[in-house]
Amino acid sequence: MKHFVLLLTGLLMLTSAFTQDVDYARKMLKKLTSNSLRGRGYVRQGDKKAADFIVSQLKKKFLLKFANNYFQTYSFPINTFPYKLKASIDGKKLQPGEDYVVSCSSPTIIGNFPLLYLPDTLKNTKELYGFARETEKDDYFLVVNDTFKKIYGTSIDDVKGVILLSKKQPYWQVSNGGKVAKTSWLKIKAIFLRNKPDKINLNIKNKFETAHQTQNIIAYVKGKRYPDTFLVFSAHYDHLGTMGKRTVYHGANDNGSGTSMLLNLAGYYSQPKNHPTYSIAFLFFSGEEAGLKGSRYYVEHPVFPLKQIKLLINLDMVGTGSEGITIINGKIYPELFTLLSKINDKHHFVVSIKARGKACNSDHCSFYEKGVPSVFIYTRGPEHRQYHIPEDDMRHFPFTAYNGLFRLLTDYVKTIEF
Repeated sequence: MKHFVLLLTGLLMLTSAFTQDVDYARKMLKKLTSNSLRGRGYVRQGDKKAADFIVSQLKKKFLLKFANNYFQTYSFPINTFPYKLKASIDGKKLQPGEDYVVSCSSPTIIGNFPLLYLPDTLKNTKELYGFARETEKDDYFLVVNDTFKKIYGTSIDDVKGVILLSKKQPYWQVSNGGKVAKTSWLKIKAIFLRNKPDKINLNIKNKFETAHQTQNIIAYVKGKRYPDTFLVFSAHYDHLGTMGKRTVYHGANDNGSGTSMLLNLAGYYSQPKNHPTYSIAFLFFSGEEAGLKGSRYYVEHPVFPLKQIKLLINLDMVGTGSEGITIINGKIYPELFTLLSKINDKHHFVVSIKARGKACNSDHCSFYEKGVPSVFIYTRGPEHRQYHIPEDDMRHFPFTAYNGLFRLLTDYVKTIEF
């Protein structure tokens, strides 16, 4: 009986410890997705406020710094919309973020504009350009279907603006905001133009920042045996920020989830009992949503030699997991994938592990292109499909496989030999 009680106590303590991982993650996510951080974007210092919060956590955990502080500052150009947005069709006010989004490349656009509908018989870009040249109307908005999404946000001669019809709630992106186009673009729910109204009323003001000041965050734990050999965990902490004054893109899954896990890993390895054999660096990137700006800057200005990095594991969108996890570059590094699969087969940390080939869809890409072994892990599952919409928020956030993925990663670190 005594042995049973001790065993039960141990199991409860173990369960409590693992539960605490996700509890801490939820606490971090609540702050990262709060309105006070403005979507961790490029308006009202949202990314700077998020960075200050992350650093406050690193200080509490006594993470080491490579320089005088945890920041690596840099800048990039970005177009923003910090002012109140107005859009209406036939007197019906449209809600920003819900009914429409503005391309991040759009200039200021104010006024009433006639709508011209591209004939359904015209199906390619060349035909669209020809139609625009031949029309006799001025200052109009051309309405097109999502066949033309590949040229979204570009400049088109003789066209004031373009409305791209969306069958569902349109998602926003800021990766095309590095310069301002001559043509305004909007994505609008198709239902609002079903009866082919004649005009649209817009009051949208942009603000272009030629050099938005931002920062990566860098910390590390020194390895016990091999301090000059590094494993790196990375995640981008920025998100889309705000479109207009009130529409906040909270970015819970993308990528508050990865940022929360990175903070949790940093805390775990900062504890003396968990100090790793190899040094572990924790890289929190900004500017990912603007086009991998932070990671691309970092690989050009590394704070320690890239050749010392034996592996980088990038965490992005890890808030689900009912269907398992996927490893980008898993097919590029079969030994890594095999070892992770072997560990998971033994402990059943996650439902399944799938390997994909290379894809330049997160910050791992910047390192991979420089020859650093790099993978990107994300979770899969239908329990949270919100992506690049304001509803990617804290409400009912699942963190389905959080503890399993956390344990898979920490077990993997114990097992690897470089």
